[in-house]
Amino acid sequence: MSLTSDSDVSPAGQLRGEGDTFMAKGDHAKAVDRYRQAADLEPSSVSLRFALGTAYSFLDKRPEAIAQFRWVVANGSAGSAEYDEARRWLVRVGAFVEPVRTGGGSEASSDPSAKGSPEISAKKVDPSATGWISGKTEWPHLSPAQHPVKVNVILVGDEDATRDVKRRAGIALGDAYEFKDVPQGRYRLVATYLEDTILWDQQVAVQAGKPTDLVLSRSGSRLPGQEFPDARKPQE
Repeated sequence: MSLTSDSDVSPAGQLRGEGDTFMAKGDHAKAVDRYRQAADLEPSSVSLRFALGTAYSFLDKRPEAIAQFRWVVANGSAGSAEYDEARRWLVRVGAFVEPVRTGGGSEASSDPSAKGSPEISAKKVDPSATGWISGKTEWPHLSPAQHPVKVNVILVGDEDATRDVKRRAGIALGDAYEFKDVPQGRYRLVATYLEDTILWDQQVAVQAGKPTDLVLSRSGSRLPGQEFPDARKPQE
């Protein structure tokens, strides 16, 4: 009999195990982080996508959960536990769309909302397609190491299909930011200082499978003359 050592487990498998542990403890945010990292390493894994969707659902991040469960239904084996559970969840929340199979002919979607109103149907954003947003904040003479100025970068949906999406990243001016698994659509990217001072408020569009890079610089700020007194304090 052979025993499997930790070194025999793939990096994705290790992250999956950590995610499972956090799920069992009810720490769904950390579970999402581990599952997402694992899915980045093995993007075609149905079980990882299902686990990620499940963790998102516990955090009430519906658009993100829909994205993962629709992927499972589109790519999983019909009749498998992941396929059946993902399909059942999508039907329950009214987000099930019959996957379009490529091949001998075109197959129309069974989404009821697609009937009778081509204008509305054409504008509807499919949250099963995701992209990501990343970039850097820049301000002259400020560096995160020497003069850390804390800001919050917030991504919020800017249309009906994305209105439930809200992400936040706390960083220092000069640091990079990143939001992964963002359903495609229109958003506002807002960065605040001291909670109520808006430095940036920009519209951004996310496209499926594509990166969106947006640098937040002083020249593009709403308050290019903003001073940061706390940056001049001696750092302990």
